[in-house]
Amino acid sequence: MSENEKLQNYEYSKVATLDGVIEKENVPLKYGYGVRYIQLVIYFLCIVVCFIGRGHMGVTVVAMTSNFHRNAKVVEHHVINGIETNATTEYNATIKELNNTVIHESALDNITAKRYTTYDWPKSTQEMMLGSFFLGYCIMTFPIGLLTQRFGGKLPLQIALLVNGLVSVMTPWLTDLGGWKAVCACRIAQGLSQAGLYPSIQNLLAKWVPINERGTLTSYVYTGSTIGTVIAFQLSGLLSDSRWGWPSVFWAVGMVCLALFLVLTVFGAATPAQHSSISPEETNYIMGRIVEGKVRRPKTPWKAILRSRPMWATLTTHVGSGLIFVFYFTQMPSYIHYILGINVRSSGLLSSLPYVASFFTSLAFGMISDYLTNNKILSLRNARRIFNTFAQIGICLPLVLASFTTNQYVALFCLVFAMAAHVAIHVGWMVNHIDLTPNFSGTLMMLGNMLMNIFNVLLPILVSHVVTDVGNQIQWRIMFFIVASISLLCNIVFVVWMSADVQPWNDLDENDTCLEEMKPEYEEDKKEKSST
Repeated sequence: MSENEKLQNYEYSKVATLDGVIEKENVPLKYGYGVRYIQLVIYFLCIVVCFIGRGHMGVTVVAMTSNFHRNAKVVEHHVINGIETNATTEYNATIKELNNTVIHESALDNITAKRYTTYDWPKSTQEMMLGSFFLGYCIMTFPIGLLTQRFGGKLPLQIALLVNGLVSVMTPWLTDLGGWKAVCACRIAQGLSQAGLYPSIQNLLAKWVPINERGTLTSYVYTGSTIGTVIAFQLSGLLSDSRWGWPSVFWAVGMVCLALFLVLTVFGAATPAQHSSISPEETNYIMGRIVEGKVRRPKTPWKAILRSRPMWATLTTHVGSGLIFVFYFTQMPSYIHYILGINVRSSGLLSSLPYVASFFTSLAFGMISDYLTNNKILSLRNARRIFNTFAQIGICLPLVLASFTTNQYVALFCLVFAMAAHVAIHVGWMVNHIDLTPNFSGTLMMLGNMLMNIFNVLLPILVSHVVTDVGNQIQWRIMFFIVASISLLCNIVFVVWMSADVQPWNDLDENDTCLEEMKPEYEEDKKEKSST
């Protein structure tokens, strides 16, 4: 038998799992609700909370620098004639306790007018604070990706939640001491810890989600990013406008992170084999067969991965898609506030509308994708390309159109549609990492995030040079055109060179060579079959 025939036999008689390849005939066909859904809910919540931690700053920074607050009445600690009061709402009670002591109006102003500190930070400084998270994210992406590949996805998620919780709680006090530099330091620390979020989630999905549920369940989990963003914008807008001010945003986020850290530690598991109460039948369904013995942990075949053309195609659109999303994620609250003229509280509420819409469209895209592929209406490759293209055009075109109007309703409709369409990437390039390599999907996500965050660190610098006046719509329009063009070009690369087939190096060790040598013939054979 020729090497090419052996490879075809390898492809059609085997399916990939987290610990190697197995016979198709051993794969269970169906299993109902089980432990995997509980695990996916936990991972969904991890994404939600992490995105709250990273996302609220887009609105909170406006509250920290806006003149909106300066005439507001807030909670402060005061001592008047030996009597302590901590809230302006206690003023009437305090007057009674003073036994009709007359307080001059100017004294009353001193009780109520002083507020938590606001800062006169220019746009360039705000951009540094927004970009600091991604600087930390970029620095730690590669090391924590290796940690994920070695120890699984649970540990990096625990690190992310614990560090984000502690740092968030301390940020208001550190800001009083160090100003914007302290904020940047805190955001860098949070970015460092969250660098493992997506590699961890991708690693866990590859181990917990069966292939026939991949589109639907992956979409469910990744909607956590949209829900987290919705909560982040609303929470930061409402709390910043409250009597407790912007510091309360950091305190609330910190407590939620620490609470979920405890939930993940107690109930989470890195693999079905490590879960204490999962049934053998469900383990069989998820992993493709009943696992016997120790799960294989292959070493990463870096040479084969870095020579893979489909991998680079996916990473290219990963970068372009991530760039436009981060721009949208960090800049839209400012755009809504300064160009559309909406105040801080409304900015938080209205900034969240696109993510509310995208929650529902993400679920729909997942179900539609699985339906089309499971019923052989579309090949897996064409489904990934179509949904990814729809996502990129769907965000780029409305974003550019929104920059040509100041009508609040028209602009908001464009922004809502843009994000609602963009989540089709969940069944585009994001799930394509798992298509290519179930064993090393977290590694691919790590590589993509590392490249993406290099550009994301540079993005605030570009924004601060292009948008020198936050009230100038033409400058914003130029910025919109730049990010949209990059995103569309990256998608073209993905459409031309992507693949949806498990790559031969998925089951390679770094010292294995047999399948790597067969790779050119394998890819050429795949190209011929896809064209037919």
